[in-house]
Amino acid sequence: MTQLSTGRREKRAWQYVPWVALIAFLFIFVGIIVWATGMNTALSNTNAALAALFVEAEGYIDTIHSAAVAAVVVCALMSTVMVLMSGGRTCLEKAVDQRGKAVCGSWLWLATEAILCAVWWLILFWLVFVIFGSCLWYGATYTVRGVLQVSINTGNAVGNLTAAYTPSSPPPPFPAPPLPANMTLAALATPPPAVPFTCANNCLNLAIFDFIVQKDICVCALDQLNLAFGHTNKAYKALGSVVAGSFLMWVGASFLLMNAVADFAKTKRERELLLRAQRAAVDNAGSQMALGGQAGGGPGMYPGYQGDTLPLLKTQQMQQQALQQQQMQMQMQMMAQAQATHQARPPVPGPMGASGGSRSNLGSAV
Repeated sequence: MTQLSTGRREKRAWQYVPWVALIAFLFIFVGIIVWATGMNTALSNTNAALAALFVEAEGYIDTIHSAAVAAVVVCALMSTVMVLMSGGRTCLEKAVDQRGKAVCGSWLWLATEAILCAVWWLILFWLVFVIFGSCLWYGATYTVRGVLQVSINTGNAVGNLTAAYTPSSPPPPFPAPPLPANMTLAALATPPPAVPFTCANNCLNLAIFDFIVQKDICVCALDQLNLAFGHTNKAYKALGSVVAGSFLMWVGASFLLMNAVADFAKTKRERELLLRAQRAAVDNAGSQMALGGQAGGGPGMYPGYQGDTLPLLKTQQMQQQALQQQQMQMQMQMMAQAQATHQARPPVPGPMGASGGSRSNLGSAV
């Protein structure tokens, strides 16, 4: 709980700086730079390597690049907003320390912080998939680089063996076999059966990636394999930065979310306690004024609540005066009704009147 203005030592300016949010933002900022730089290099080299292997995947690469750019922009903007919200929290804390009461705009900050925490949690959840995708891409590039290296080594070995065992003069061609006598022209016009796809052992067979490539590709040219290997090696080195940058972003986003949730809980609890103290001060001041004095528990003991207690006490005093006036009017009306009822009732003769009358009659009779 923040310090109330009750004579305690005030905080210094550096104590109001949101250090946790700034350090988390620094992690995110560095991670975004490292991740974006590595992502751009990895995407360009991956596209070049696939083009060298006659694989058409430019549409997929462009989609991934657009999604990566959008992700970087959203993450940068949201992290900036979260840091600004942490700065707003420090402003609220300083205002509470100076005034010793709840700030009017704290409820708006709480509502905005709750929404931003939910959105930032979704971003953090998305960053987990970014790390998973980066690691998967890193492993796939490592595997392809190894396959290309094996294919190049095999092609070089086969080329060396072929050059070593090639004779100086080519052998004479074999004579064509004679056609059978009973073969007709219709049989000669029949197309030969489809030959299944085959790829030499010294070539790179991409048929195993048919679900991605969607066609049979067999690359035997060593120049194309070397070109693809060079781009794959560059992409593999750049993907190390992609994985490191995504991990830094995840760490910074996690600390930023924890800081935001802690600020929300602290501000909410602080507001409840301050409002409870404010109501207690108003009730105490009202009871003291009702007793006709301002003893030790009056508004003077709560300097931070004087601006709130005095208007409320005035309103309470006016309500009490109006209630007293109503009670006096009701008492006067009841007294007036009682007097009117007494005057309208006929006089009743008392016992003295009766005895005087009997005496007068008795005298006249004598």
